[in-house]
Amino acid sequence: MGKFGVLVVAAFALMLSAPAAANPPTRVEEHVDRATTIPAGALCPFEFVVRSEGYRTTTTFTNAAGGLDRFTIHLTSWHTTYTNPANGKMLRVVFSGPVIVKALPDGTALVQIPGNDPLIVAPGEGPIYSDSGLIVYIAPDVVNWVEQLEVLHVAGGRTESEDFVAAVCGALA
Repeated sequence: MGKFGVLVVAAFALMLSAPAAANPPTRVEEHVDRATTIPAGALCPFEFVVRSEGYRTTTTFTNAAGGLDRFTIHLTSWHTTYTNPANGKMLRVVFSGPVIVKALPDGTALVQIPGNDPLIVAPGEGPIYSDSGLIVYIAPDVVNWVEQLEVLHVAGGRTESEDFVAAVCGALA
């Protein structure tokens, strides 16, 4: 076998051994139960409470050197409600899609959130608002992935559109 043949065999051996050298992904599941009050005037002329409860599963992938490569966040058995404490009216909010965060060579992170906009359901009425958006942005790093340095793509009603405000505030009033 000539030098070229040895080089080809060595290259294939290296390619086949690289995945084996990578660390297996880790999964962390945590129970979340939190409530936040949205003050009057921030979205609606009255305050309302956003309550989220369920399981957040974070799967982390590291490269062969042990550095963080990417992670995904999935929400399972997740329930979010908007409730007007003054009259007891409540809306059920359904989100879809995972959060995908990937480390980039320059130390920043690429964040993709498909289905970042909700389906809102009013008891006894059915769906009152629906939008299945997508947002892609650059974050400072994988740890601070929520911070948006540069938005690359937005589809759907990512901002609080008039339809969203009318649907939520009208149903909770």
